[in-house]
Amino acid sequence: MRILQLSDFYRPTIGGLERHVDTLSRELVRLGHEVSVATLRIGDRPAEEWLDGVRVIRLGSWSGRLTSLYEDTSRPFHPTAPDPGAVAALRRIVRRLRPDIVHSHSWLQYSYFPLHSAADDAPGHVVTLHDYGLGCAKKTNQHNSARCKGPSLVKCLGCAGRDYGLLKGTTLTAGLRASRPLHRRADAYLAVSSAVAEAARPALPPGIEPEVVPSMVPDGMAELASGTPRPGFLPKDDGYLLFVGALGPHKGVDVLLEAHRRLRHRVPLVLIGTPRADTPPIPDDDVIVVRDVPSAQVMSAWRHASVGVVPSTWDEPMGQVAVEAMIAELPVVASDVGGLRDVVEDRVTGLRVPPGDPGALAAALDSLLADPERRRRMGEAGRRRARSFTVGVVAPQVVEVFERVLKERRAAV
Repeated sequence: MRILQLSDFYRPTIGGLERHVDTLSRELVRLGHEVSVATLRIGDRPAEEWLDGVRVIRLGSWSGRLTSLYEDTSRPFHPTAPDPGAVAALRRIVRRLRPDIVHSHSWLQYSYFPLHSAADDAPGHVVTLHDYGLGCAKKTNQHNSARCKGPSLVKCLGCAGRDYGLLKGTTLTAGLRASRPLHRRADAYLAVSSAVAEAARPALPPGIEPEVVPSMVPDGMAELASGTPRPGFLPKDDGYLLFVGALGPHKGVDVLLEAHRRLRHRVPLVLIGTPRADTPPIPDDDVIVVRDVPSAQVMSAWRHASVGVVPSTWDEPMGQVAVEAMIAELPVVASDVGGLRDVVEDRVTGLRVPPGDPGALAAALDSLLADPERRRRMGEAGRRRARSFTVGVVAPQVVEVFERVLKERRAAV
């Protein structure tokens, strides 16, 4: 099968979505498929190159030239409407590669939607939703620091304007609303969690139901955890609490710090992540903060901890960091929000607590720190559950969707 994946960014620009596309692409190549990735051109990267058997094509766009509109010029994401330059580039790529399937992962889909056709010689189109960007210009599904109860034009314009500024917020929101009719130009929608699927429904045409296929982690992560030496930045003794992620309030770092101060069981807390402008003060000597940690060392750090903590205050689209902790046989205490509900099975692989409640978080952590046998049982259950999020399990589900779409398109001709 010839597969063309669309992603705003790709290696070496890496985030959660890009890791998913990279992992899936390499696995599809291993399974014998011909895989290309079309992505936006950034900096001086080659216009075309091969990475691990994947053809990577970097295309120009009109919006990419408007660097003044982007807060982070290293990530000039695609807008919420078709970009004429990107549409023309994608048309050329599709004519040249003649893919069987186009698989979209980001707002670059808006420049492919106009090209999608029901003709029997046209590729099928599958869209994977990794966040809330189908209906929310901020991609967060948050309004005034709380879960959005539903979009409306006036509310969305004000909400996006407060975050992005009036010009950028209005442009993204208006584009997203105007582009809704294009959402029918796909043969199937996948969502990485039940929460993402639920949030997407109001932005989809009637009768289209997203199918939940989770994000994935590479195979071999357990071996990576056990085979990597214990990092030197860790506390002297095992048994600490571990958080991995952006060090901001949306990830619940301030809640975690307060919960840590309230613990009856005094154990160190390790924070691995990237400081932000809104990172809270961390004066506690029992808190270790490290950044720019390679994946192998992160996996090793999970293995030597007692409990993994994912205290997010917003609706995490999935919570892949919880999967990594579970792979290392670690019980996880997570906020009862978003896609974390799909990952952490309450009282089986960990505990779910109300978001933003340091007292509840401290009580849950104390209960596990006091019960090593319970931690062991939860860790073993977590390891078994985490297998369902590995690429060896998830990639065949994606291929099955591709094959079903092609079969249904042939039957409709």
